Amino acid sequence: MTSPTPSRSRWPFVAVLFIVGTFVAYVTHVKKSGEEPKTPSVPASVPAQSPSPSAGTAPSPALSGPGTFYPSQGHAHWEEPKLKSFVYNSTPPTSGPHEEVFADGYINAGPLSKAIQAHLLEHGSVLIQYNCTCPSLVKKLVDLSRSFDTYNPQMAMEMGKAVIIAPNPDIPKNKIALTAWTRLLLLNHYDEKAIKGFVTAWLGNDRNSRQ
Repeated sequence: MTSPTPSRSRWPFVAVLFIVGTFVAYVTHVKKSGEEPKTPSVPASVPAQSPSPSAGTAPSPALSGPGTFYPSQGHAHWEEPKLKSFVYNSTPPTSGPHEEVFADGYINAGPLSKAIQAHLLEHGSVLIQYNCTCPSLVKKLVDLSRSFDTYNPQMAMEMGKAVIIAPNPDIPKNKIALTAWTRLLLLNHYDEKAIKGFVTAWLGNDRNSRQ
């Protein structure tokens, strides 16, 4: 009687799988261990810090608009004795130290001091000054200014909404000078379009008057 053939054991096959699996795991571990650590990325929610401005930082550029730009000489409030020695960088002045005094009204028969002019401009008003004996011109300037002057004069000056007329012997003869804060426009003759354009651009312009 023939004896049955013994069945083969599965242990050698299992052992081979174990050895192969162990080798693969070891190689993978060695490969990962040899990689350089990655630098952690900065979260997108953290904004980059801007350097703090230094003492020599340039001032903001001038606003575009009619007239010649003169750099601001500041908004300081000085008493009359100290103001006498100050030199403004334009004629008539377009910025700088001044008294806390307004003009008497919209239309002035006599010249305004430089300090009062600077104060009016600081608030946002516009000055139209002339150097001539020219009643017909003055009438045209007054008529034009009245289209803008719609408040009580003192209230308008405080609000920076006044267009003020005055003679000024310091400007060139037979010239008209329009001033706003940091702006000057000289005209050789009455030019309604140019005058209205200047007034419209700068009257009550809070951004300009705070430069």
